[in-house]
Amino acid sequence: MRSLRLLVIVLISSMLLAGCLYPESEKTQNRIPDDLQIEMVQNAVDQFQENSEGLLPIKTQEDQREYLEYQVDFTALVPTYLDQRPDNAYEAGGNYQYVIIDAEEDPKVKLADLRITDEIRSLTIRLNTFGENVELGEPIGPNVYPLDLNFYEFDKNPTVTSPYTESTLNVYYNGGQQFIVDYREDIGRIMKENDLEFETGEDVRHVLYEYTPIVPIYSPEITVNEENRPIFMTNRHKSD
Repeated sequence: MRSLRLLVIVLISSMLLAGCLYPESEKTQNRIPDDLQIEMVQNAVDQFQENSEGLLPIKTQEDQREYLEYQVDFTALVPTYLDQRPDNAYEAGGNYQYVIIDAEEDPKVKLADLRITDEIRSLTIRLNTFGENVELGEPIGPNVYPLDLNFYEFDKNPTVTSPYTESTLNVYYNGGQQFIVDYREDIGRIMKENDLEFETGEDVRHVLYEYTPIVPIYSPEITVNEENRPIFMTNRHKSD
């Protein structure tokens, strides 16, 4: 019995130590930056803008998807305004691209989870092996289509990992021949938790980066229906 108890203790100790032995650099890169890190970058951006007559420390990016147009240029901030890049910034080998939203009116530093970009890229490569034309299924909404799962030999609809909950989010295709990520469930959760109500025709994606530090890359415009539930935006909603 004594030997058995000793073996159990050793096994439990090994399990507890496993998390501690996980490479620190990898844990840091995968961790969502805390408020202090974002605040430090925000302060650096504000100081840079003040000292440069309104200019922002951003990299010029052409043909970028929404929310990725204004990426923080850390070469303009380090070491004058920051000692170093945040460990989990893309430029430091991490998973997050620091971006600026509302650049002209009220610049705010936010984060884009580039793991989604990696997952979309992998999906694109897989589709390309089946030919140039994208085969689609029946539309699930105006201008929103699933892939033809049988044609691409998928067991289920492709997904990406939510940067807000680590759950899965469906990936669809739009008429503009671009992949889109369905954030309706994440938006609905935040709306419910905070008792938020909106009018049909209002783009409600802002709740994601107002209540978290993450912007919803690859997202189409999303509004609410008469029951205040998130739905894909159409031109009809905008005109109502």
